[in-house]
Amino acid sequence: MRLLAALPPTQLCWLCLASLCWAFGFGVGAPLASLWLQDAGYSNTVIGWNTGVYYVGIALAAVATPWMMRRWGKGCPVLGIAASAVTVAVFPWGGSLLGLFTLRLANGVAGAMSLIPVETYVNHQAIPSERARSFGYYALSIGLGLALGTLIGMQLYTGHPYLAFVLGGLVTLAGSLVLQVAMRWPVMHRDEGDCATPLNFRTNILCFGSGWAQGFLEGGMIALLPIYLLGIGFSDDGASWLMSCTMLGVIGAQVPVAWLADRFGRQTVLIGCYAVAIGGLLVLPSLRGTAPLAFWLLVVAAGSAAFYPLGLALLGERTGSTALARANAWFLAINCLGSLVGPVVAGTAMDLFGNQAFFHAGEAAVAGVLVVSLGSHLMGRRSRAHHIPKFEARVDRRPPEGIAGPQGSRLVGIPSDQVPGRAA
Repeated sequence: MRLLAALPPTQLCWLCLASLCWAFGFGVGAPLASLWLQDAGYSNTVIGWNTGVYYVGIALAAVATPWMMRRWGKGCPVLGIAASAVTVAVFPWGGSLLGLFTLRLANGVAGAMSLIPVETYVNHQAIPSERARSFGYYALSIGLGLALGTLIGMQLYTGHPYLAFVLGGLVTLAGSLVLQVAMRWPVMHRDEGDCATPLNFRTNILCFGSGWAQGFLEGGMIALLPIYLLGIGFSDDGASWLMSCTMLGVIGAQVPVAWLADRFGRQTVLIGCYAVAIGGLLVLPSLRGTAPLAFWLLVVAAGSAAFYPLGLALLGERTGSTALARANAWFLAINCLGSLVGPVVAGTAMDLFGNQAFFHAGEAAVAGVLVVSLGSHLMGRRSRAHHIPKFEARVDRRPPEGIAGPQGSRLVGIPSDQVPGRAA
């Protein structure tokens, strides 16, 4: 049973504040780690692997996080956010390339320990009719923290690189303290994460696929959109402003889209977001002006950013409480897989077919999730339609002529002289 009947507004505020602090540290650490390696003379390949190692850490830790949640309760996210703070703050002192990669791997492990419990908490405690809005506020805090961390970190890095990393760590550590002091945490079910509870991957393809598609687009946008913009003639400043439009779309769309999802249905609005993202990706390759590019980048970012919170909310709606932690762990791991695959696939497409193929790769990824989800749904309906007539043929619920099994079910194919309790 739940410790709290619903997610109170004050608890939601504290949760969002802690999440914002964690995201601030991520916003500092992710781009600044790349710049640090670049200034140290490492190649783009090494920088790419540095980013990939972070997501590998999340994917590996996602397997063990439900167990840690059961054992440690609130201590799991508190320790995770604190570890995130330390691994961000000490990155400049990592020394060798192996040391720097180890810190990024540890930062990924800490990220899984931070995000999975918090997202499970929201799914457990949210009022069912407001589940999408609760995730919308959570996603808004993550987006805002990421934007602030990136902005402030980049500004500080030019003159005070060490201070930038330390500041990111201190703000993240404040989030750990907020979670420890202000948050009431439900007692996790003893069977939470029990492997016997099915996750129904086939019926939840749209949910898990949304996490993968969001990671695919996010990873591709962060890594390759600047290259595309510079390739069509924009300056560094112009590309930076257009990248900011994507962040504005991410931040600004979360709460309105979540409200629409609670009002008109989460699956309906999620599919609508897919349509918006696909439409924007179709239009973008033909645009060159600053204003239309800014508008459509904002639209695509707003639509695709909703994949993550709406996919999680829909998954929580369809998953039993004893499997939520494991479901959220799988969701985050699949999201990280998308973040790893996205830049590789999109980058290869750009090399083979030109820079505009960047957007076409995104279209294929997003549309592919919809096609697979629709195909699975139709196969499920066909399977159910195939089995129901067989069942009805064997069991007829109408009372027969005195030859009946338990609760009046007719016993088909049994001679009357072999029915228990009837004489020949």
